[in-house]
Formats: sequence, C-alpha cells, structure tokens
Amino acid sequence: MIKSLKNQLVLALGLLVTVIGVVQGVSSYQLSKTGMSALLDMRLEQVAARLRDGLAESLPKNPARGTQDERDVVAVVWKPGQDVPFRTTDPSLHFPRDAQPGFSGAEFNGEHWRIFTRQEPTMTIQVAQRSSIRREITQEAATQTLWPIAVLLPLVWIAVALVVRRSLRQLNELGAEVSAIDMGHLQPLSTVGVPTEIEPFIHSINTMIERLASSIEKERKFIADAAHELRTPLTALQLQADNLAPHIYPGNQERFQELRKGIARSGKLITQLLRLARADAPMNGSPLARVDLSEVVTGAVADVLPIALARGMDIGAEEMVNAHVRAVETDIGMAVKNLVSNAVRYTPDGGTIDLHMRRDGDMVWIDVIDTGPGIDETLLPRVFDRFFRANPDVEGSGLGLSIVKAIAARYGGDVTLKNRSDGRSGIVASIGFPVEEVKENTVALALNL
Repeated sequence: MIKSLKNQLVLALGLLVTVIGVVQGVSSYQLSKTGMSALLDMRLEQVAARLRDGLAESLPKNPARGTQDERDVVAVVWKPGQDVPFRTTDPSLHFPRDAQPGFSGAEFNGEHWRIFTRQEPTMTIQVAQRSSIRREITQEAATQTLWPIAVLLPLVWIAVALVVRRSLRQLNELGAEVSAIDMGHLQPLSTVGVPTEIEPFIHSINTMIERLASSIEKERKFIADAAHELRTPLTALQLQADNLAPHIYPGNQERFQELRKGIARSGKLITQLLRLARADAPMNGSPLARVDLSEVVTGAVADVLPIALARGMDIGAEEMVNAHVRAVETDIGMAVKNLVSNAVRYTPDGGTIDLHMRRDGDMVWIDVIDTGPGIDETLLPRVFDRFFRANPDVEGSGLGLSIVKAIAARYGGDVTLKNRSDGRSGIVASIGFPVEEVKENTVALALNL
C-alpha cells in the first residue's frame, strides 16, 4: 500500500492518462487502417476511371513478364467477344471477366487480391492490388499514428508528477508551520490563498490551537495564582519558624531544622513555579534589549562560584565570543544560571565545570560541560518534562530545565542535553539563541555621535 498522498495521486492520474492514451492509440490505429484501406480502394477506382477515359489504349499489348513492381496495381482491360485481355500490365494474371461490378476478392497464384471491376458497354476494366501489399501499407500508416502517443505518455507522467508536486507544495509549507507550533508559538495558520479543499482542515487546526492556547493559559494562570497564594503563608511560616528558633528545646533542634529545610524547599518550589509561569507567558510587548551573552555567562559563573569553591570544584568560562541577542536580560540570565546550577548540583565535589561560547550560523550557543555521573540514555528524552528528575537522590524541583526550554523557545532558540562523547562521564548542556547582527550604518552613526 502506497502511504504517500503525492505518489498515490501521481500513480492514479498517470494510470488514468495511460489508459486513455492506450485506448486512443488503439482507436487511432484502427481508424488509420480503415482510412488507408479506403484510400487504396479509391485509388483503384481512380485508375479504372482513367482507363475508361482513354488511358487503356496506352497500355502495352504484350508486356514482358516480371517487369512490373509487385507493389504496383495491376490493370486488365477486356473487350467484348475476346478470350484474352485487350490490354494488361501483367499477362500472367487473368482475373475473371464476369466478376460483379465493384470490389471483390480472389486468389491467384497463391496470393489474395483486392479487385475493382468496372463494366462499360465497350469494355470491362479490372484494377487489382495484392492484399499483402495493402496490409503492409495500412500497417505502416497506422503505426505512424502511435508515435505521438508513445512520446507524449512519458512526458504526461512527468507533467503529472510536477503538477501534483506543485499542488502539494502548500501542504508541505503548512506542515512546516504546524510542526513549528509549540507552547511559545501558538499562532493560528493563515487561510490566505489556501485551496478550498484544505480550508476545513486549516480551520480545524486553528480551532485546536485556540483550545490548546486557552488550556495552556488557564494552566499558567493556575500555577501563577497558586504560587502567589502559597507564597504569603509560606513566608509567614518562615518568619514564625525564625521567631520560634530560640525557644526550641535542644533535644528537638534536629527535627526543627528539618522543618525549616522543608519550608525552604517549598519556598524554592514556589519561586520556580512563578518563574515557569513567567517563561510560559506571552511577550505582550515586554521591552527587549541587546543582551551581551558573554556578560550573562560571566554573571552566571560568579553567582555559583562561592558554592563551587566550597565544594572544591574547578569552574570557569573559556572561548568567549562577542555576541548579542534581543531579549529580556533577566530571562537569558535565568536560563544560563539554571544550566550552571544544574551542573553544580549534579557534579561531585572536586569536579570540573567548563563553559564555552560558539557561533553556528546565525545562532550563538553556550555549552555547559560537567564531570558528573551523566544521565541514562533512556531518560534523556524526558529531561525537559516538568517535575521530572533524572536522579531523585539529588535535591531539586524538576522545573529548572523546563524553565530553560520555555525561555529558549520564547526567543526562537533551542536547548539540548546529551552525555559527553569524549570518553569521560558528564553532561553537555547547550542553549542557543539567534544572534542580533549590528548593521554597519548603525555602528557608523554611533561612532559619529
């Protein structure tokens, strides 16, 4: 079964055209044979008419045998009362003079002949032609009618394939637009110039996008509202715990500290939920600025440097490049810091974390490479899922990478996570953003100012 719609259309239309072409070819072949046979009969009648009009006297009385080409017609003229032909082009052939007027067929010397007999008061005229020669002439003429069809059929197949491909090109473009739809890009598909047959399909997709956008917006609002509602009581609970700390009996200090850690974890989770809600929210005219990525990387390293040094880690940024992106600076800083914080969290004490920047076409990438335990290959497709943690033993909310992915998608970027391929254990986390190129005239204007 052919699954490709394009191939199905090409095959169906091609076979249809082929069948029509074959039928037309057979019909043309038969009509050509019939028409050529009628022309040959007309030729016999015309020769007989010219012989009646006086041309018979010009025929030789005693022609030599075998002097006539076998493809020529044979003419025989009889006079009343004579047993031998008055004139003939081939003395070896004596057709029956009493044949009925008009066309008839007869066998002579092992060959079949097509004979036209014309009865006149003063003479009987017979003009004949070999049937084998007639078949050869009609088949040659009929075969000539098949050549155009034989040449056109392959060209029609090519034309059908090109037309179908051109017709389905818009479907491919729509498929690309649909594949680009994600939580950060929920724009309806345009119906301008769309074929009538595809409009219901486009309207269905747009309806689905609207429902999805509405559902995501409700989810985002719920997360944001819930985080805001929980933030106030948790803050009050933290203050009460701080006030209660001096009055805790020494024997209960351990359990009290566990309580405070639990409150702190809940506070961090709420903070992460609020960040995720902001990352998922539409831009809505948020002011964008030129963000220097090298400064963002330096700031992210500086933020985690005290923790890294306390654990004996070697962390640093190398191979920095001069690149800017158009975005909200806090968003880019949050995304990079989350990747660096993840590397610090999962890298054992004394490990190494390296940051690199690189250009790849119109994208600038930041690679965060650690020497941690890595992630099971089967779990890698799920690392960006919300609340997913590859290592449950390590403290975390499971929202950090989800926030990074949302921010990358928000600005047309991308983020990847993979195990190291240089023979060492660890993760390579990469985030990329479109580079904002500075136009030469803008730079020149700035210099003049």
